[in-house]
Amino acid sequence: MFFKRQDHRISIIGGLLLMALTLVAGISVYIVMQRQAESVLSKSLQASLQSNVRLFESQIEHVLINARTVATRPYLIQNLKLLESTQDHPSAAVEMQKAAQSFLLTGFTGMSFYDVQGREVASAGTFSHKYDLRVPLKTKNRTFLLWDGQLSLHTTQGVFDEQGHRVGTLMVQASLPLLTRVFNDAAANGKTDEFAMCAPAENDEKSMHCFLAAVSGKQFKHLARVIEGKPLPMNYALSGETGIIFAKDYRREQVIAAYAPISSLGLGLVMKIDQAELYQPVTSQLKFIAPLLLALVLLGMLLLNYLVTPLVRKLVHSEQEARDVSTRLYNSEAQLRLITDAVPAMIAYVDVEQRFRFHNRAYEKSFGLSSMQIENKTMREVMGDELYEIVRPRVEQVLAGYPVDYERTQKTSSGELRDYATHYFPRFGGDQDGDKNGQVIGFYALSSDITELKRIDHMKNEFVSTVSHELRTPLTSIRGSLGLISGGVAGELPKAIKSLVEIAKNNCERLIRLINDILDIEKIEAGKIKLNLQIVELKPLMVQTLAVNEGFGVARNVSLHLHFPDDNLKIHADSDRLTQVITNLLSNAMKFSPADSVVEVHVSRAGLGVRVEVRDQGPGIPHEFHTRIFQKFSQADSSDARQKGGTGLGLSISRAIVELLGGRIGFDSQTDVGTTFFFELPEWKS
Repeated sequence: MFFKRQDHRISIIGGLLLMALTLVAGISVYIVMQRQAESVLSKSLQASLQSNVRLFESQIEHVLINARTVATRPYLIQNLKLLESTQDHPSAAVEMQKAAQSFLLTGFTGMSFYDVQGREVASAGTFSHKYDLRVPLKTKNRTFLLWDGQLSLHTTQGVFDEQGHRVGTLMVQASLPLLTRVFNDAAANGKTDEFAMCAPAENDEKSMHCFLAAVSGKQFKHLARVIEGKPLPMNYALSGETGIIFAKDYRREQVIAAYAPISSLGLGLVMKIDQAELYQPVTSQLKFIAPLLLALVLLGMLLLNYLVTPLVRKLVHSEQEARDVSTRLYNSEAQLRLITDAVPAMIAYVDVEQRFRFHNRAYEKSFGLSSMQIENKTMREVMGDELYEIVRPRVEQVLAGYPVDYERTQKTSSGELRDYATHYFPRFGGDQDGDKNGQVIGFYALSSDITELKRIDHMKNEFVSTVSHELRTPLTSIRGSLGLISGGVAGELPKAIKSLVEIAKNNCERLIRLINDILDIEKIEAGKIKLNLQIVELKPLMVQTLAVNEGFGVARNVSLHLHFPDDNLKIHADSDRLTQVITNLLSNAMKFSPADSVVEVHVSRAGLGVRVEVRDQGPGIPHEFHTRIFQKFSQADSSDARQKGGTGLGLSISRAIVELLGGRIGFDSQTDVGTTFFFELPEWKS
């Protein structure tokens, strides 16, 4: 009996210990489940809220940038100034109304222009006059966030001219559909989820205006920032802080809340859920867990997963959706559209099926189409048959993998003909594109309006041509007269006067060379230069050219030396133009050669057939000048180069002539060693 009682006591004690251990294990599992739920929800609330902060800030900033862009349009400023000087100026009023109507296509729902006296001069679209919420934002201009069934932004911008004088006012309103959707979807995770946006009340630092979105609906409240001596979570957000807190909200309910500010706008955002709902999946099961504490030890983690997973899945889904929205926004809207819309050039991305996948606002303005009329449409649908047939060969070329540069003329939506410099750049598939890796999957298009540049260039060419032609005849006469006077036709001149006449004659010669060079450039660019092509024996031509230029070298104490190992080299060229090229290279080499040095000319078979090299022992060409050496009027930016003089046209003319003859020209240079200019031409073989 004793041993039975002992066994019984041991069994009871063992049972009690087992029950105690089971209870401890159950409580531990419960605490772990509670902490896990808090941790998951905290991270999810913070991630979702941060995504919404970026979304609100970028969407509102996007509208403000668009409004500022409109307010700085030069033609709008000009028309407002006309209306200021002439109040009923008919054409200015019409242009302002057209502008207001056209800007509605860029996303505004209402737009009005006012002159400097505050009179409305143009208006388009509609403005909300009845709204449930009107929150002022902390911006430089008067800006309000409205709710009238959806979120809208209402802002007023001053319009200033180039001198900073106010010439009028712009008032616009734009809907914010993406932010409206955020409010509509914000409380989808639980019954007590709430998403709040608040702004400090005017003239009262202790209260705030709030827009609250929950499953039960939307509310607009005027709340105190501190209740019962304890700050609400929103108070931290409006104070510029970011974090998560377990506290009481304005209903005096215990909540877990994530808070963050939108400092640039003076707003605060809070996303919260009641702690009772957070722990409800755990507490509701506790009465079933109590009788099964022993089993809970073994199945606790499984139950944790089973009970918390639905809430976690919802939160993770919400977090992922917010992250996806944020990523799309930053990739397509914030990083691309905000930048490209501010660029006056037309920018687009077109896929391999020739459909527009991205375009900036300049495309819409040029073609007079809305974004929906361009996005995902083919180039033929957007451009029309006539313009598309012009660009189609270039499109086929870029889709074959080659960059394309060309100019085109097209009619804008206003009926005006404009010239565009267009560049196409192919886009190749990468590793993420699977079987299209390395293949052309689309191309980027950039078109810049060069109408004004071409007009100015045409005016410049006409001016240069007129001046050059008008100057050459009198200068030729002056040169002849000075030559006769210097030669003694009017009698022997005193030494001092003869020196002055020689200076005038030399300067006259220099002006005539400059004018001839300018006229040559004009002919080359206009395609009017004519070549008298014939079979030319190269050695006699080289000997004659060097003999003509020896006098120039003697004046500088520089000698010329010709290396011509093969006497039978022939080319098909214009001998006069070829002599002009060689003379330009020789004069450059002698100008930059030191005294008592030799300029060597080497002729050989190489490259395209025949290669002519002119080598000097000068200071060399500065590295930063290499890319501009053949440009018009280009001279190295150094005091030495300026002392040498020259028009800066010789090398440009030489390159044009060599290329017209089917050859190429180039140079090699080493600082303090010397420079070699060369050109290559096809050899003539009978």
